[in-house]
Amino acid sequence: MTLWRDVPIGDVLTLQRGFDITRESQSEGSVPVISSGGVSSYHDTSMADGPGVVIGRKGTLGKAFYSEGPYWPHDTTLWVRDFKGSEPKFVYYFFKNLDISFLDVGSANPTLNRNHVHPIVTRWPDAGSQRAIAQVLSALDDKIAVNARVSKAALDLASLRFDRAREQALVTVTHYEAVADVAGGGTPSTKVPEYWGGDIPWVTPTDVTALAVPYLDRTSRTITQEGFAACSSAMHPRGSILMTSRATIGAFALVSVPVTVNQGFLVVNAKDPKHQWWLFHEMQTRVGDYLAHANGATFLELSRGRFKTMDLAVPTDPIVFEQLAAEVEPLHDRARQTSQESRMLADLRDTLLPNLMSGRISVRQAESVV
Repeated sequence: MTLWRDVPIGDVLTLQRGFDITRESQSEGSVPVISSGGVSSYHDTSMADGPGVVIGRKGTLGKAFYSEGPYWPHDTTLWVRDFKGSEPKFVYYFFKNLDISFLDVGSANPTLNRNHVHPIVTRWPDAGSQRAIAQVLSALDDKIAVNARVSKAALDLASLRFDRAREQALVTVTHYEAVADVAGGGTPSTKVPEYWGGDIPWVTPTDVTALAVPYLDRTSRTITQEGFAACSSAMHPRGSILMTSRATIGAFALVSVPVTVNQGFLVVNAKDPKHQWWLFHEMQTRVGDYLAHANGATFLELSRGRFKTMDLAVPTDPIVFEQLAAEVEPLHDRARQTSQESRMLADLRDTLLPNLMSGRISVRQAESVV
């Protein structure tokens, strides 16, 4: 702790407003244009060399982004023009941990002024400690990034194997209701507190659209047994296919634990379990068809009745189902395992981050936890 000092942020780095650029004025290139929400596009010209740190200035306040190479900080951001000897990766984690929402000076749209950030007094470690802290946290982020590439490769390969099976198989046309049970969901009354906060996972479309990989094993909300009894949704078993069917149509997940769902889903389970992987991959290729059959005045919705009567091509030879399952199930298991590990690592990183940034735990302690 003797190596930490209390300093204004402006003493250890200088923030500057980003540069305006429109999509029309951009040329094709590899330079990321970083806006308040992250990389929004790519351009052939940079305005800053990497490594760089950018935080949201307008719209999304304070969200931090890191660029290893040259980049274009958008006008909706603040970027670190001068690190003043500070470790860039440490600065990135510092801003990830810093809540500056109270500095909002916007009337309609949240806005951040750099002159309000610079005077904030914070605890700041020496350069060696900065590098050590950044290395611990970066090790976790690097592993999460590797896992994301592994998961994507596994899912891409599973899709390719399904495409090959579909191209080679002799198929017959039937309807979804002939080969699958299709269910919906419901919502307990929000006016009854006793219905909420139990031990039954209750899925909303946001839970699914937020997934990086299509495996759902926890939800943002839960309901009680009383809430379940008052809900029109059944408990859906592990392996059920969830598809969002309202507003956002065609986001998918396979559930890893029994769940109940709200009314924004179609829940599909093959009558023959051997057909489940075919259904899952086939449904992912049909989003355009689902949108074409959706309707609604306020928002689009694909009704359960309409979905059940839609055409579905299935192989005439049952061996095709078994072969596909044997090929894609291990790939999905691999993607699921790496995503679960990544979530565990992210939880660990998010636990260590505020403690390392405040000096409450040492780098040596953090390394032993990792």
